[in-house]
Amino acid sequence: MVTRKLTYFWLPVFLLLTFGIAQSEEYQQSPSLSGLTTAKVYFDVNIGIPEKLVVRLILIDKTLSQLQAAGVKPEAIIAFRGKASKFVTKGDFYVEKEEQAAKAEVHKWLKKFAGKGIAMEQCLIAAELNGISPNDFRPELKIIQNGYISMIAYQNRGFALIPMD
Repeated sequence: MVTRKLTYFWLPVFLLLTFGIAQSEEYQQSPSLSGLTTAKVYFDVNIGIPEKLVVRLILIDKTLSQLQAAGVKPEAIIAFRGKASKFVTKGDFYVEKEEQAAKAEVHKWLKKFAGKGIAMEQCLIAAELNGISPNDFRPELKIIQNGYISMIAYQNRGFALIPMD
């Protein structure tokens, strides 16, 4: 248990330091960004492994920040479904005791994303499959009937699908 709690703390720190080191060198952004002013992206977050879920949220933030730094305005949707749903609920319910530190970290990211105006969704089908009441989700999330339908619609509106599993 202690090892898992330390992992929740040190893994994100390690990643941030790694990204910081990589940023200090003169790497170029992809030529694919040339002339691009906006980018529509749909992040499909469905991983239920606590350490990986936190890393995925760090990567989402980093990706959106790098787009902005390159002069591209991102329009993003972060969609939660599957086992990730357990980590975006209120309180300490739905996760094991040793996963509560990661859940608290996920909650910090939800607040940060909401503060940046990033839309976040939770699939009701995933909630039902995981035995989660729709009323138990964090207020930053919009509950939608079917995450697959949402994903289909956003892709048909030009959003790039980024699987985060």
